[in-house]
Amino acid sequence: MPPLRRHRDRACSAATPYPNGGFLSRRHRRSRSRRARADDDDGGLPADVLSEIFVRASSGVADVARFSSTCRSWGLIAATHAAAICRALPPPTQYHTHLTLGFFHQENEDVRAFHRRRRPRDSPQPSFVPTASASRLLGPLPLGSHLLGGLFDHARPVASRNGRLVLELRRQERAQGLTLSVCNPMTGEVSVLPALSGEDCPGYYACAILTGHDLDAGTPLGFFRVLLVYNRPSFTALRIFSSDVGSWGPEGRKPGAKMDAGKLRRLGPAVVVGGVAYWPMHRAALGVRLDGAPTEAIMDVCFIPYVQHYFPQFRLMGVTPDGSLSFVFALFTHGLSITVDSLKPSTPSKWEFREFIKLPEAPASPTIPPTAFKLRWFNEKSGTVLFTTTQGGEAVGGAFMVNLATRSVEKLAGGLDCHGWRNFCGYEMDRAGLLASLARF
Repeated sequence: MPPLRRHRDRACSAATPYPNGGFLSRRHRRSRSRRARADDDDGGLPADVLSEIFVRASSGVADVARFSSTCRSWGLIAATHAAAICRALPPPTQYHTHLTLGFFHQENEDVRAFHRRRRPRDSPQPSFVPTASASRLLGPLPLGSHLLGGLFDHARPVASRNGRLVLELRRQERAQGLTLSVCNPMTGEVSVLPALSGEDCPGYYACAILTGHDLDAGTPLGFFRVLLVYNRPSFTALRIFSSDVGSWGPEGRKPGAKMDAGKLRRLGPAVVVGGVAYWPMHRAALGVRLDGAPTEAIMDVCFIPYVQHYFPQFRLMGVTPDGSLSFVFALFTHGLSITVDSLKPSTPSKWEFREFIKLPEAPASPTIPPTAFKLRWFNEKSGTVLFTTTQGGEAVGGAFMVNLATRSVEKLAGGLDCHGWRNFCGYEMDRAGLLASLARF
């Protein structure tokens, strides 16, 4: 197979990726001379020594951010060593809402052309819609993926996690193969995966991405795996790509019967808990664990039963602040409510009620039809839920974010067209990206 290809924004540097930044970061707009002056004023201590001090004197990213705001020199050191610093810090024990930056989406396209495996000629580029806090943190955000050199023209967002965004590159007819790209919009780093063509090309697929934060502590910085679930004529197939090897592993088979094609299409976005990717299904959760060597991974598939059933547009998989897998449901009883049920640690196959969140100010009514509402995304680290609705027209309909910690609702975009967005991925940066964004230069 062809080797893994890497593309970087011209402003990006392999040695100092965070200060330069990607198209969502304002770091790439900082002058080089300002960073050079800061680098000269290091206070007499080597950068690696200061970064170690940051780790030992901090209980979390917030402490490091306060240290980095002391002077430009410390801000530069915190930013350039952000990934290593965050890796050494203890894992977070609560939601960090400020990690949510917004969502990527693509305008509705000719679905029939997609199923004919042909790319619509007028397929638009992905667009980004920021949250209010992201706009304050990052400043004016440029729209359009053309800032990465046109690589993402006609690309389709398919997955997102821990600051990484997975896009399907659709510059050619789909029949010629499937090409995926993994990028970090905050750093500008882009990896183009080898194409799956011919007999290896899947049809419709579900996609999940796992990063080094989800796996062993010994994984290298920048490590990730991409998991695909798709159907073959007689079985459901599983396949993974590992960045450390730079190639796709062999096609595996899901134990048991082939998944129904309709259920596969309705899997929705995945979440990752304990190195296992989970998707919500009819009265159950589908889990896929990746074990073994990267090119010979043993994919263990499990089904965790759930007694209740809701329409696919009313359900999501989620993660609680303590790291437990959860089901997130939308209910309409005199308004919109969000219900969270999580797995009991003592009984891994039994669910327990976690919390019921009433949202009286949410744009919904008890009579809202299922076709007018859709849960879109659960941001695992920040505890925010994204949904869209067409109820009430321009004044009420739009894209919204629910903060599970504060039980507040923020409107991110208005208009009826947002309900037609088919390629919708919530985006939250990783802790290293947050640290680099907060660092003062």
